[in-house]
Amino acid sequence: MKKILLFLGILPCISMPVKAGGLVTNSNQSAAYIRMLARGASTSGDAVYYNPAGLMAIDQGFTLSLNSQMIWMKRTLINDLPTLNNPEFIGKLYVPVFPGVYAAYKTGNWAFSLGFNPPAGGGSVKFSDGLPMLETSVSQIPGSLSASGIPTTAYSMQSMMKGTSVAYGVQTGATYNLYDMVGIFGGLRMSFARNSYEGYAKDIEINPKYPGNPNGDMIPAPTFFTTIGKPIEAAATSDQTLDAKQKGSGIAPILGLHFNVNSLNLAVKYEFRTKIALTNDTKQNAMNMYPDGLELRSDVPALLSIGGSYDIVPAVKFSVTYLHHFEPQATLESWVPDATKANGGYIVQRQDLIDRGTNEYMAGLEWKVAGGLIFSAGCQWSDVSVSDAWQNDITQNMDNFTLGLGAAYHFSSRLTLNVGGMYSWYDSPSVKGMANNQPYTQTYERTSQAAAVGIEYRF
Repeated sequence: MKKILLFLGILPCISMPVKAGGLVTNSNQSAAYIRMLARGASTSGDAVYYNPAGLMAIDQGFTLSLNSQMIWMKRTLINDLPTLNNPEFIGKLYVPVFPGVYAAYKTGNWAFSLGFNPPAGGGSVKFSDGLPMLETSVSQIPGSLSASGIPTTAYSMQSMMKGTSVAYGVQTGATYNLYDMVGIFGGLRMSFARNSYEGYAKDIEINPKYPGNPNGDMIPAPTFFTTIGKPIEAAATSDQTLDAKQKGSGIAPILGLHFNVNSLNLAVKYEFRTKIALTNDTKQNAMNMYPDGLELRSDVPALLSIGGSYDIVPAVKFSVTYLHHFEPQATLESWVPDATKANGGYIVQRQDLIDRGTNEYMAGLEWKVAGGLIFSAGCQWSDVSVSDAWQNDITQNMDNFTLGLGAAYHFSSRLTLNVGGMYSWYDSPSVKGMANNQPYTQTYERTSQAAAVGIEYRF
């Protein structure tokens, strides 16, 4: 019972990306991305984020790009441990507004830009019936009691876990048009991380058959353990509640380079690691999961973006983008409670569980149909590389393939509408484990989809 809420200790510092991206970082930052995916060489309003050096190509004056997404995700955990009442645990995520706001002002050879978006996190996942790691320990009670001579065949409990994670970023910088063909960019992004965790494990009942309960009825587990003189077990099965928040901030430089010859655009962007220290603000600290005031590192990893676009024919543009997330070089700490330690627990360096950084490969096509109408489509492959020890009930990352479709319409030379939708298919990794000498396999499944709309206006 010591580990009844141990799973909560994996949560600090772990951002929950809500869509395509690395282990921590979100790639989906505009409606144009949703409709065609490969934006690494963008020269439109969302270049403020994807290719800030490409702002050398925008028109003189002020450009504003307003974007919002709706995102749905379903996470299913399947655990085949035979003692569990139900092998399937479902978490649902819904993000009604995922903003991307970008502004740029070009004067002469200079362009100054400002952006606001969630570069990491941005969602809230709720497991209404708890998680396997929460229920596994409870499910062992009947077998343990029966082995000790007290026939027990069933358990029941109420549990819930909800985690919210978001890091909002404010980016600013300047682009200079060098020799008409080359644009260079230098800027900064300030990130503000906010996480919250709510959960409970309560109403744990079992049906031990002993003199105090001769019919083997369901009774509260704390009452039973108190009756037989086991106060530690009584405390471990009592109602427990979690209510914790975390916040922190960090700043990182961004550099960019853009090269243009006729209809060929090539671009490189490098975002340095954002060092963020999260501090716990805890009201209810079940099993010492979130010691109040504890500080843990939760970096946003460095990112390399390489993009290109080319007009195959005047009406068809082909774009590609490669992203590499430097996740092993970030610091991702989590707290694990342990009563045997002097401080009541210890810190785990979760970046050591990452074999290499995530690689993402994107390709997209845009077709100018007629007038101001453009159809587009794109695909993306995200290749993660984490050990089995990285995967757990809250944080699962797996290879995935994404398809995006949509359109743009130019109402005029100044006003453009972008709309799109995308769907992601994920691999389903399985991880083996042990619970009270019983082997089990836990499988992680996920689906996600998004719809987006954006308006770009040139003043």
